[in-house]
Amino acid sequence: MKLSGEKHLLMWIAAASLVLALTPVHFARANVFGKDYRRLLTDADNLSAVGLIACEGSTRRPTATLVAPHGSHHRDIIITVAHAFLTSDDKRLSHCQFWPGGHQTDAIPVAITLLGTARPDTDWNEDWAVALLEHKAPLKYQPLEPLIMYPEDADARRASGTKFMLAGHNGEIGPLMVSDHCGPRHKMNADINRFDSRAFNHDCGMAPGWSGGPLMVILNGRPFVIAVNATELNALVTQIGDAYNGVYNANTAVRIDGPFFDAITRLARSGALDMALTGKTLCQVWRPDSAGSKHC
Repeated sequence: MKLSGEKHLLMWIAAASLVLALTPVHFARANVFGKDYRRLLTDADNLSAVGLIACEGSTRRPTATLVAPHGSHHRDIIITVAHAFLTSDDKRLSHCQFWPGGHQTDAIPVAITLLGTARPDTDWNEDWAVALLEHKAPLKYQPLEPLIMYPEDADARRASGTKFMLAGHNGEIGPLMVSDHCGPRHKMNADINRFDSRAFNHDCGMAPGWSGGPLMVILNGRPFVIAVNATELNALVTQIGDAYNGVYNANTAVRIDGPFFDAITRLARSGALDMALTGKTLCQVWRPDSAGSKHC
């Protein structure tokens, strides 16, 4: 049985978990630690895969990324957060589109989604989504490869100087931006999520609108997606320039691993067949059944 203090903490985390995509931009609420390294995304970043999600009846524009597992040539799979496809009271949004590069002129309808949870307000560390588009993005938008990186590996790479970065945008409009000179932070005993390996704590600068953005590691000059930006735990208390402190003001990103990675590989393997069998629909939550197999 959880202690009352733990219940209070969980309620506080849940209340903050949708702030990034559900509130208008307000720079006093940005989680920017120390110097603000956010800057405009450029062609040199090789991040044409990053774009926005737009759904009918919603003014929110969460961030999403085209991905292709190693060895595949997909340009029709995106990853983001589950709450990109949900209202504030966890009802499904419909007629959603992906705007690659943030360009509405290249909008592609979303055909199928697999969600890590239908309750991101409480299951915030399962707040991920994988979606299949109705058709491939134009060739000028090149997908990124998803990579499983464990927290201890991220800690070691950060300590050794490996570059990490986060992509997103301020508010519900563009332009797309990146935050660098940042990355996963080693969790201390008092940190939120200390014993939860499903999410990274990170110190990349961001503001509302960066939900779903890819947290990336740069290896041999090439960006790989290791997580999707999900929560901003201190939106009501942090001012730009405050020092990072994982006890109360960590940013978090849900790691690509387990069911999340399985959902990506499933759509890469049989997404066209799924579309033919199910039609243009939104799948239920992606989860294991009692026999250990997974279904939607």
